[in-house]
Amino acid sequence: MRGALWGCLCLLIAFITACGTSDSSLRDSGHNESYIQGFHDGRHSGLQEAGNEFEHYIRDETRFNTDADYKAGWLAGEGEGKKLQAQATSVGGSVGNAMSSQSSKPTDPETVAKEVLEHTDTSQLKNLK
Repeated sequence: MRGALWGCLCLLIAFITACGTSDSSLRDSGHNESYIQGFHDGRHSGLQEAGNEFEHYIRDETRFNTDADYKAGWLAGEGEGKKLQAQATSVGGSVGNAMSSQSSKPTDPETVAKEVLEHTDTSQLKNLK
């Protein structure tokens, strides 16, 4: 049972990280570094706003109010972050439902995720960019 939970968690993390917009694709679309920084800050914020407890709200208020590229990137990134978190929540819900149907004890996706991560060192995850 634990092996299946770990496998599902790994697939969920791979799904989230693989679906994000890359710096190179933003550059190829003609966006500058200010936009890209705003995009990253907004994506982290969107993930957090949509319920990801491992993310933080990040917004440089001065740049947001004075730099149109940073603001546009932040808003686009926030939207992507919310979309990615909604997809992850949907996948997590499916996994949780599948796991609870195989178990005699009721579980919800958040409980399953917390149980899986209970004894896991996640400190290095923030280095993944």
